[in-house]
Amino acid sequence: MNDEMITKPTMETLLARMNEWGESLTSELTEIKAGQEELRQSVQELRSGQDELRKGQEELRKGQEELRTDLRTGLHRVQRKIEILNDNFLAIKADIRDLEVRLEKLESEPLAKN
Repeated sequence: MNDEMITKPTMETLLARMNEWGESLTSELTEIKAGQEELRQSVQELRSGQDELRKGQEELRKGQEELRTDLRTGLHRVQRKIEILNDNFLAIKADIRDLEVRLEKLESEPLAKN
């Protein structure tokens, strides 16, 4: 038998196997590339969502600051009104005390003679 006859089927088998491996590797590489592209898209979507969240946070901060300012203004008004009420209350108490003193004075005087 000829050496070529003995090695030819072995070579063909090896080449067929190498072609199968090549096709398998090519297929796997294609799948990896597709997965990589999906991953890129997912990362891009996450970045976009992150940007939207940042914008939302900034709007919340602005709203919070406006609310804080409004609250300070409102509390200052309430404080001023309480001060005015306190001043009025003290003035009324002083008036009542004056009236009590006058009443005691009148009560201690003898009744007018007929």
